[in-house]
Amino acid sequence: MSLARRLDEKLPDLVARGLVSGPMHLGIGQEAVGIGATAALEDGDIVTATHRPHSLYVGCGLPLDRTLAEMMGRADGQCGGRGGHMLVGDRRHGLLGPSGIVGHSLLLAVGHGVAQQRAGRRRTTLCVTGDGSVNSGAFNEALNMMALWRLPVVVLVENNGYGLSVRLDRHVHETELYRRGAAYGVPAVRVDGGDPEAVRDAVAHAVGRARAGGGPTLVEAVAFRDCAFSGSDRGGYRAVDEWDGYVDPLDRAAARLRERGTPEDDLARIARETEQEIEDAVAFAAASPWPDPADLLVYAAKWDGGQGR
Repeated sequence: MSLARRLDEKLPDLVARGLVSGPMHLGIGQEAVGIGATAALEDGDIVTATHRPHSLYVGCGLPLDRTLAEMMGRADGQCGGRGGHMLVGDRRHGLLGPSGIVGHSLLLAVGHGVAQQRAGRRRTTLCVTGDGSVNSGAFNEALNMMALWRLPVVVLVENNGYGLSVRLDRHVHETELYRRGAAYGVPAVRVDGGDPEAVRDAVAHAVGRARAGGGPTLVEAVAFRDCAFSGSDRGGYRAVDEWDGYVDPLDRAAARLRERGTPEDDLARIARETEQEIEDAVAFAAASPWPDPADLLVYAAKWDGGQGR
């Protein structure tokens, strides 16, 4: 969680310096969801991400040097610098099928789930989406297909209360989103998205059910977005009292570790190591070469069935 937070704190600086381009969607305050959920997975499982994905990158174990190179558009990135910050795919670490279209990662997860079911290897797909996707046709069609075919998929709705600047109760009547599972006969649960252990336990239970052939589960993690929607967010749509009672999930986790006997020196060491890892990754990425424009033809031929002209 500390590494994901420090990454998100560093990225605006990289944008300001012109090292990273495009819209930037940070997940400050939501780190417990991605880190907790990925802690329930095993090698061979698949993750599809939403457009606020950085804690998933960290939780899946992506090498941050290559990931930052990807964000900077450099050749050493996982996608050769073509994906940007929210469309990173890393097959070796199980991160597949990113989509810039809200909710469409669920349709990709259906395909992954079918492949896993046919392979019979007791693997599962964690499909992470946001509260802004639940009204889309993709969300409802995918959940229905997953239920019909009893696919080994866990749908994790990261509910931070806003779809861009629209408050949840302005675009859905039933704000407890996990209740949507009942319409498709899908077991569902709501958890505290600021508690990484609560998220991990809920996802682990759903993953176990999927591995046993029980089909999909819907998990709603209620989180708090302690940052703007993106760099273009003008603000002004959130009430000041929304922050009343909010406790930073990193502070909660640190307090829990102290209660369990973790020495203060260990927490300080984590902070130092996190900072150094980010700085090393930035240095690697900034030194990475730009992609060769000629490679565009290679990629075009690859996705055209190898029939380059």
